[in-house]
Amino acid sequence: MANWVEDLKAQLWSVAEAFGAEARQHGLLALLRPVAPFNRPGFLVPLVTIGALVTFLMLSGVAVTALGALLTAMFALYVLMVQVFGVSVEVHPFGGPR
Repeated sequence: MANWVEDLKAQLWSVAEAFGAEARQHGLLALLRPVAPFNRPGFLVPLVTIGALVTFLMLSGVAVTALGALLTAMFALYVLMVQVFGVSVEVHPFGGPR
């Protein structure tokens, strides 16, 4: 079992080293530039990069909105169970007296 964990660790470490070498050689902004074939023509490179970052931010907003909807639905289910059905929910800390 430890063998695949060591392999995974080695692969992740090699990816981190490759990113570090690229950042040391060309700077951190080189990691944000598009790769071929999306880096042609040169004047569109900033637009493609900005478009990718805006898309990432929009998808992050969708994920946060979905999390909010999930928490709202869980709260509504809790209120329904406690107020309508009379189910009591008690949480005791581990190792504490009951």
